[in-house]
Amino acid sequence: MKLKYHFSIVPTLCVVTLFPILVGLGFWQLERAQTRKDILNLYQDRFHAPRVTIGSAIESPAELEYRQTEATGTWDPEHEFLLDNRVLNGQAGFHVITPLVFRGNQSAVLVNRGWIPGVADRSQLPQFERPHGETTITGTAIIPPVDVFVLKAAPPLIPNEWQMIWQVLDLERFEQAAPYRIQGVVIRLDTSHPDGFERGWPPPDDHWIKRHEAYAFQWFALAATLLVIYFAIVFRPRKK
Repeated sequence: MKLKYHFSIVPTLCVVTLFPILVGLGFWQLERAQTRKDILNLYQDRFHAPRVTIGSAIESPAELEYRQTEATGTWDPEHEFLLDNRVLNGQAGFHVITPLVFRGNQSAVLVNRGWIPGVADRSQLPQFERPHGETTITGTAIIPPVDVFVLKAAPPLIPNEWQMIWQVLDLERFEQAAPYRIQGVVIRLDTSHPDGFERGWPPPDDHWIKRHEAYAFQWFALAATLLVIYFAIVFRPRKK
């Protein structure tokens, strides 16, 4: 039994077009898995590093990310807002974001005080305790994601008509309307502080790393299957 080559334009075009795409998607998933690994390693290194103090001087966000931080200032409930579409244990709600203004009132840092449940009537704001006075907080500094997909861009803020419900935590948009500069990170308030709500901050884990690696394997398997099918079509056995 010999193999005979049967050239066919349609299968060949399919392989030439699809094979690089499938392989490229596999490597793309591997790159995303590596990015997740880098984030996890950075978190583990910085989370256990000595605590840093954030003050009125504007720090580099990249140097503060995932660091345990401490800050002393005065709560500013007038520029507080609720971050919408935050889900906890299957229930929709909000994250309460409150500025902590440093002495001199020239700069501040935004503090995520935790999760509160939403209300059935979306036209009504949920009731929650608003803090006042000076305090010292501790928590983990994070950089809010900037590539969040939204259907409609948020309008500019008007200082005298403060918007309470936000869809995206946009630091630049906040600073344009606030009377002070802000740090490029948000502090997730520790559970020990009394001015917070539900705070179950999950650390990065390897769940998404394994998922991206599994996706990569699937794309590579599809590419290999495509080649097997192609050679099965173009190389057919023939009798003597």
